[in-house]
Amino acid sequence: MNYCLKMDLNGRENPPSGPALTYWDAIKRKLAPLDANALLAGARRRTRLEDFGDPPCEEALRVLVDACNTEARLSFFGQFAARQHLQHLLDTRLRLESWWRQRPEILERPIDRPLIITGLPRSGTTFLHDLLAQDPAGRVPLTWETMFPLPSPTQKPFARDARIAKAERQLRLFRRIKPDISKAHPVGALLPQECITLMSYVLQSDEFLCTFRIPSYESWLRTRDMTPVYAFHRRFLQHLQHLCPGERWVLKAPDHVHALKALCTVYPDAQLVFLHRDPLKVLGSVANLTKLLWSAFSSGIDPRQVGLDEARVLSEKVRNIMEFQGTASMTDRLINVRYLDLVRDPSATVRSIYERFGLALSFHAEECMRSFLQSGRNKNRMKHVYGIEDFGLDPAREDPHFAAYRERFGVERETA
Repeated sequence: MNYCLKMDLNGRENPPSGPALTYWDAIKRKLAPLDANALLAGARRRTRLEDFGDPPCEEALRVLVDACNTEARLSFFGQFAARQHLQHLLDTRLRLESWWRQRPEILERPIDRPLIITGLPRSGTTFLHDLLAQDPAGRVPLTWETMFPLPSPTQKPFARDARIAKAERQLRLFRRIKPDISKAHPVGALLPQECITLMSYVLQSDEFLCTFRIPSYESWLRTRDMTPVYAFHRRFLQHLQHLCPGERWVLKAPDHVHALKALCTVYPDAQLVFLHRDPLKVLGSVANLTKLLWSAFSSGIDPRQVGLDEARVLSEKVRNIMEFQGTASMTDRLINVRYLDLVRDPSATVRSIYERFGLALSFHAEECMRSFLQSGRNKNRMKHVYGIEDFGLDPAREDPHFAAYRERFGVERETA
C-alpha cells in the first residue's frame, strides 16, 4: 500500500499523496485496533462467557489477526469492518457453545445424506444451489440465520423474524458502499449461504481468504486437520434444523475441495455434486471477483498479483478434485456436472442429480424450479465474462496446466 485511505460519503476511496500514510495508518489502528488478546477478552467481557468450545479459536485468531495487520493492507473501511466482524464471530461463538451446553438435545438429531455442491468456483455452483433450494424438501442455510443464528430459527415461513430485516439492513449498507460486489455475486438475507460462512465462527475458513490477501494465514490453514472444523459445521446445522428441519440439507462451497477427506469423515453418507468448467473461464471470473472483494477492504490491490494467486489456487483445486475422484470407493457417492450442460438444460441437470442419488423429485418441486428459472432471478448469476489477460496471465501458458483435467471430465473450451 503506497497511500492512505480517505472515503467520501458513498464509500469511494481517494488516494492522497504518500507522506500521510504513516499518520493515517496509525490513526486507523488506534481507532479500530486488531489485537487478538483484546478481541478475546472483549468477547468474554461482553458475553460473560469463557468457553469457545472445540476446536479452540485462539491460535487461529492470532494467525489471522497477524496476517491482517502485516499483509492485508487494510483500508480505513477494511480495518473497521475486520474488527467488527471478528467481534461478532467471537461473541456468537461463545453464545452458541453456551446454548448447546444448555440444550444437548440439539446435537442429538442426525444429519442424513446431505447433498453438497462443490467443484470449481464460478462454475454455476451458486445458481445450482439456488435452483435446488426451490425444492421444499431441501433445507438450505439462509444468509440471515447464518449471520444471526441465536436463538434457533423456528418453522418456515420466517416472515415475522426480526433478524431477517436486521440482516438485510446490514447487507443493504454493504451493497451501497460496494455495489460492484453484489453485481458479481448475489447478496441477500433470504438467499442460500455457503458453508464457509458457518466455518468462519471457528476462524478456520476460506471466507477470510476471499476477503483479504493474507498468504501466511492461507499457508497455515492448508496445514490444518479440518475434521474438527467440519464437526463444528455439523453442530451448526443441527442447531439450525432443531426447530426448522427439512428432509435433507442442500449445501454448497467450492472451497470444500481443499478438505474433502475431512468433509467425508464428518459426513460419511454425503452426496457430492462436483461442478466443472473451462478453467480459463473460471480463472478470469474468479480473479475478477477476488479483485472486487479484496479492493472492498484493502488498498493497493495489484491485478497481476491477483492473477498469479488465483492461478495457483485453481491448480490446487483441480489437483485435489482429481486425486479425490481417483479413489474408487467414492464413485458411488458423487456426480460430475459440466457447467455448459447446466446452462443448456438446468431442469435435465437437476433430474440427473436426483436420479443419481435416488431422490424423489415431486411435481411441486419441479414447478417451483420452473418458476424460479422463468422469473429472471437467476439472470445475472451465470455470466462470467472476464479474461485472464486482464490479470497479466497468458492463456497459451496457462491452458496446458489443465489438459488432464479437461480430458478426465470432458470439459469443453468456452468461446468468448
